[in-house]
Amino acid sequence: MKPEYKLLITYDILPGKQDSYYRYVLGEFVPTLRNMGVHMTSAWHTAYGKYPARLLEFTIESHDVWRRARASSHWRRLEDRLQTYTTAYQRKLVLYRDTFQF
Repeated sequence: MKPEYKLLITYDILPGKQDSYYRYVLGEFVPTLRNMGVHMTSAWHTAYGKYPARLLEFTIESHDVWRRARASSHWRRLEDRLQTYTTAYQRKLVLYRDTFQF
């Protein structure tokens, strides 16, 4: 089934937090979101320019899946903890296109 939405999360990793950040994102953040129906499809690193260092892309099957994920007690906890490792955090939900989106 083709996803209906794409969740885009951008941020910079705080200096000195890289190891903790990677352990959290790979060990808890991404797996928990996957269990909620929010599937990571790509992670981008910005090597040059004044853009956030990271862009994570997640696909979501429907608005109902997104609404349930956002309403869960897990979402706020996951997002709050991710922000302890990052700065310039932003997220947006966009209609899915099978191409790079920013």
